[in-house]
Amino acid sequence: MEAPAHIPSGVTHEAARADDSGAASSDSAIMARFLVKPGFLIARVDQISTVIYGGLSVGETLAQAEFLLLLDALGTIPQIALARAGGVDKSTTAYVLNNLETRGWVARTVCPDDRRRTLVSLTAGGAARVARIRGDHDALERQLIQPIAVPERARLVAMLHSLAANPAGPAPLWVPACHPAVGVLDGATSFLWRRLLQLFQAQFLACTAGFHLTLRQFSLLFILTLRPSITQVRFARMFGLDPSTCGVIMRGLVARGLVAHAPSPRDRRERLYTITRQGRSVVTEVQPLVDRSERLVFRDEAAAGKRWLIRQLQAIVRAHSHRLRFPGAVSDI
Repeated sequence: MEAPAHIPSGVTHEAARADDSGAASSDSAIMARFLVKPGFLIARVDQISTVIYGGLSVGETLAQAEFLLLLDALGTIPQIALARAGGVDKSTTAYVLNNLETRGWVARTVCPDDRRRTLVSLTAGGAARVARIRGDHDALERQLIQPIAVPERARLVAMLHSLAANPAGPAPLWVPACHPAVGVLDGATSFLWRRLLQLFQAQFLACTAGFHLTLRQFSLLFILTLRPSITQVRFARMFGLDPSTCGVIMRGLVARGLVAHAPSPRDRRERLYTITRQGRSVVTEVQPLVDRSERLVFRDEAAAGKRWLIRQLQAIVRAHSHRLRFPGAVSDI
């Protein structure tokens, strides 16, 4: 029997009639699968770090603060060396520096020995700002790591540093050896978590090359294999993302035919999203590659160490998720 014209191809009658309201218990059950995955937990800790720092600072983002701290420690430095010291790609480095330069906190000049190179230095205003930033950054670290037992903190930093500094991964190069002393970023868990997230994302993209998916897109596809449909708002509340970000994820998958949508029978302003046959096929093909990408991140870490790290991540997420505007269904960890 042919589907009515208002139901897009790939959407079953049941999915079009389904309503995802009242699905709190299934939300928690589904998210329980993510709350044991280090990649998801690390992404959530990175969100938490950003929110905590935003509540402490009144003037700069966490990424901007890290660059200013590096410049204060390293002095005038070539822009490419600053990018490597921060483990950031060249385009992101340029974007952050553009904002800092606009605010008068850094200056960029042509290297006199090689005009193809750009030197970056703190201005007087930037140097004055660093004292405040250092205090805010220290406060971030204290709050972020508070759920971790004191005897475990040194082990956590050491493990994060070992994983984050792996030069064999596909993430932007990080050169911690260029720091004059441990403690600029090397000992900052907020930086090390984000660096590890970079590795997860880069390894995922490398392993799934050809499928052109992000981790969040794959996560939505996986969720839709476990439930008949979901609205944009429900996905936001469940997964812990801003609804506008969820909209971008969903539209991208719809455009590729991996997800279809239909108006909700309860509220025509809402749309119910469901996975298509093509989307299910992609999940089947990509899942082993996702598992492989995680194994590659932890290839030099024993299984017991990985399990221990997951417990530390869960402790941080459990303690701090309430700070997020969209904490997600994480109350059961």
